[in-house]
Order: sequence, then structure tokens, then C-alpha cells
Amino acid sequence: MDTNRLIPLLSEMAIFVNVVESGSFSQTAKKLGVSPSSVSRSITRLESALEEKLLERTTRQMRLSSTGQEVYSLCSDMMNSAKMAVSAAQVDKTDVSGSLRVAAPKALSRQVLMPFILDFIDDYPNVSLQLKVADHYIDPIGDEVDIIIMITDKPMEGLIAKPLGHCRLVLCASPEYIEQYGMPIHPQDISGHNCLCLGENPRDRVWEFTNNNKKVSINVNGSFIVNHSEIRREAVLRGVGLSVFPEFAIQSYIDSGQVIEVLRDWHVGGNYQGKIIAQYAQSKYIPSQIKTFIEYIQNRLV
Repeated sequence: MDTNRLIPLLSEMAIFVNVVESGSFSQTAKKLGVSPSSVSRSITRLESALEEKLLERTTRQMRLSSTGQEVYSLCSDMMNSAKMAVSAAQVDKTDVSGSLRVAAPKALSRQVLMPFILDFIDDYPNVSLQLKVADHYIDPIGDEVDIIIMITDKPMEGLIAKPLGHCRLVLCASPEYIEQYGMPIHPQDISGHNCLCLGENPRDRVWEFTNNNKKVSINVNGSFIVNHSEIRREAVLRGVGLSVFPEFAIQSYIDSGQVIEVLRDWHVGGNYQGKIIAQYAQSKYIPSQIKTFIEYIQNRLV
């Protein structure tokens, strides 16, 4: 196929990649801001030009033909090359600019990252930053995110991982609660206390503690269950019970004496602790706004 016939098909190939990755004509149309019929016509034009059926469609499902699999793989490589071309154009800019899409957990975003992100926007006004706040799994490709920030000791495979900081879990109670019900000395002691849990899954009622080679698991119960750290923190401040928090959500209250850390000699197990990590796609050319943003956050969390 000569260049004059090939060039008009490049946009159709890009739409084809989007259809395959989203699994839906309507989702692709919504993403591109066009009608589903427009997306359908683009796929039809591509199939006609290649004289091959790429997608086998029924009223309920859509799947790639054998030829479609190969064409998709090559077109996907084309899209990645296009992204690298854009990155190559941006990587040497002394003035950081362009768009940047960042995803991060809710509590971490609100209680830690927001001041830094607002400072970054002030310092780099030519960067258009979109923050996606979500606690669920984020697909860096399907959700179109440049940087994913998470608290984990198991980064996603296939992505570059940059450590930003560290977060541990802290068990706390108010001084009033401790005065009334006593200070637990050993993890076994908390079995008789009012323990405020997340309630996201059955394991949230099992609190695990380690101290050197000692490991203790306690089945806890409490009068209040809520998967929101700020609401549980308010309950603890009012002396309702004791609860586990990410360190960043409670440290200032420990420093002020409004709450007391319980079982300080024990490590509390569970989710929402570990390394704070920024991850992004591997590429020969990393856009300057990605590198600059990660360095900016690193310098403030270290």
C-alpha cells in the first residue's frame, strides 16, 4: 500500500486499537467524543482497505479475528511509537509543560499529597494536572493514567517504580478511653476492648501484630465499623474505642496528645502500609513533567 493510501488509515488504526482495548464501540466513542456509528464506520473503512475482517461482532460480544490479532499488535506498537515521539519532543524542554494524569488513594491524596500537588501547580503553571482519586485498582493503560501512586510492598509488574516514602500502621486511642478502660500491654489485651474496624472484608476483624519473631493474631470486635480513616479518627478522638490508622492520618494527633499510640513495641499488620511508590510506564523517553513531578514529591516526602 502506497503512502497516499496509508496516511488516511492511521487514524482508523488508532481507533481500532482503542476499540480493542476498551472492548466497546460506545466506550471508544465516549472517549473520543464522537458517535458510536462514527467509530463503526472507521473500523469498516479499515477492514475494507485491508480487505480483511478484523473484528467478529454479534449483538452480545466482540472478538478479534486471527488476522485482527496480528493487526492489533502492530497497530498497538504504532500507538506506542507515537507516544514515544511525543515524549521525545518533550523530554528536553527546559520549561516543564504538558498534561499529567496522576492516580492516588483517597486518604493519601487528601491528607498528604494535596499540599504538594497544589505547590507543584503553582511552581509549574504550564503543566495541566489531573488527579484521579480512587482506592480501587487502576489500570495505567485502560484508565489513561501517567503516574499511579500507591502504598504497597508489591509494585505492579511491568511498570517503573520510584519510592516516594514509607507509611506504617499505628494503633491509637484517646487519653480518655485509656483512662477509663486501661492501656493494653500485650496484643491479647485488646480482645476485650472496643476495636473500630474498616469492615471492607472479613480479615479486617483480624488484627495481626509482630515483635521480632513473635506473631499474634487477634479477632477483634467493636461497636462501630467504617472504611473511612477521618470518620474513625473522629470516633477515636471522642473516646469511642481504639483503631488502626496509616501513620500520616494520625501522627499530628499523636504529637498534640489528642491520641495515644498503643502497643508501640509491636508492628501492626494490614493493608495501607509499606512503601509509598510512584509507578509509570516504561519508555525510552520519559516526559519531563512525569520526571519533574516524581522528583518534586520525593523531595517533600523523604
